[in-house]
Amino acid sequence: MPNACSTSSSRSRRSYTHTMPPLVFAILLAAGCTDPTKKYTLDPRDLVSNGLSEKTARAAAPFGDDMVRYLMGQAREQGDTFVLTVDFIPGGFAPKMDTLGDVEALLVIMRDFPALKIVVEGHTDNAGDPDKNRKLSQWRADWVRQFLLERGIDSGRVEAAGLGDSDPIADNATQRGREKNRRLVVRVIDFDGKPLNVRLGSPKKAGRDGGSGAPAN
Repeated sequence: MPNACSTSSSRSRRSYTHTMPPLVFAILLAAGCTDPTKKYTLDPRDLVSNGLSEKTARAAAPFGDDMVRYLMGQAREQGDTFVLTVDFIPGGFAPKMDTLGDVEALLVIMRDFPALKIVVEGHTDNAGDPDKNRKLSQWRADWVRQFLLERGIDSGRVEAAGLGDSDPIADNATQRGREKNRRLVVRVIDFDGKPLNVRLGSPKKAGRDGGSGAPAN
């Protein structure tokens, strides 16, 4: 955004007139602005003007983007399973509040796709007692389910399952493998319908199943 003191360029811009209080006027004058009553201008964001906005949005929020595209009919290698990127304090069942972006995106998707039913699966690595791991994974999955229910999602649309260390996706012998195994997963278990207000441009025909909007199996 250009400085408020700058003059308008010859390029076409949307202008916004600003009525300035006398005190602010005086401060700007003292700061060297010769004409603080000039119109404020907003340049189009570079990401929009050069066509990178969609790519940037997808990179910033891959969970929500992948899930919506899947529900709109695009096939994906991972099928109906989506990993929630959520961080927990070691041994705790409640996530760190600054890592809830994917959970909040899931809430929006559940509202936009009223026919969608999911199960939230909790997984752990194999460190420690298996029974405790299972209980911890259940508590974490329950937390996500409760988050959705408290915000208006019907309880019949969300299940929660704690699987402990029974379904590893990586080698528990390595630190990196254990990190991958400690995860929350959203699995689509039923979806038949179209969203209320989500629109995507030109979905790939190869990923559609008879044009019904349902995900490919």
